[in-house]
Amino acid sequence: MSINKLQYTIPTKPEFGVPMKVDEGVFLLKMPIPYALDHINLWLLRDGDGWTIVDSGFHCEEAVTIWDAVLTGFCNDEPIQKIVITHFHPDHVGMAQWLAHKTNSTIYMSQIEFLTTQMACQTYSSQQKAVRCQYFSRFGLAQAEVNKLQDRIGGYVTGVPEAPISYQRLIDGESLSINDEAWHLLQFSGHSPGHICLNNRQRKLLISGDQVLANISPNVSVNFYEAEANPLADYLASLSSLSTLHNETIVLPSHGRVFKGLQERTRTLKEGHHKSLDQLRDFCQQTKSGLEVIEELYGNRLSLFNLSLATGEAMAHLNYLIAIGDMSRSGDDVYQYKTN
Repeated sequence: MSINKLQYTIPTKPEFGVPMKVDEGVFLLKMPIPYALDHINLWLLRDGDGWTIVDSGFHCEEAVTIWDAVLTGFCNDEPIQKIVITHFHPDHVGMAQWLAHKTNSTIYMSQIEFLTTQMACQTYSSQQKAVRCQYFSRFGLAQAEVNKLQDRIGGYVTGVPEAPISYQRLIDGESLSINDEAWHLLQFSGHSPGHICLNNRQRKLLISGDQVLANISPNVSVNFYEAEANPLADYLASLSSLSTLHNETIVLPSHGRVFKGLQERTRTLKEGHHKSLDQLRDFCQQTKSGLEVIEELYGNRLSLFNLSLATGEAMAHLNYLIAIGDMSRSGDDVYQYKTN
């Protein structure tokens, strides 16, 4: 395993709700979110006589209070030119439509992330609920846990009470002009279906969203509505692509610290996933259920929320191994996995 050699470029810890300068015209706004990972980094970019906002935060009263203060105080009621959303997860898109109403600005997203947000904000039909329950049951979760997970349906709209109504599409390979500078758009899947990163090649700045984080690996999950997907292959491909960017690039992530060392970090993230894949090849020499795989990778003391994430992530690793021919799946009511 590689030794972490990242350089952290901001010596002081940002405070919640107080924009911190990280580069000329680029400010980090740390916003609270109601998870174990208690914050998200949002970005304020000087844009002509106004500002561009990148990501919006999880909708809650505290976020409303912070945004009201930032827009009138730090931004001095100057126009918000653009609201850029990297992907559909609630801590990123939750305040987007509120900001659009408040500032009369336009939301910018990739098309698949906009459409996924619309889907995620809809109430599940009885058929969708049944398929979701089957997804957990087939993976070996006990009925009591499946029932509890079923009861959690609807949590997304707590953080995203209103999906974006309209948007302007961000397209992979094109550029977005912010303050007369080109921010190159990189679209990746794996963590989400069409996650946008913004790369300022001239200044060697990368707004990475959740695609690359300094200290944790972003969740890579199979979802119930696409149970045969192989998001880990997509995510590993994204890391290979990002590793080609200049290694002096300063990475501005959505969680944790701003850092340099993109090639080192992408290599370490890849190694972590391949270590888990090797672990499963060994573990499944004898047939195992999905629940046994979860416990092997993540233990058996998971909260309900983490159990749902672990199910998706374990399935992502198993589906990857199936796709490359190293694993077989049998069974119908409860899936069984065995190394080939």
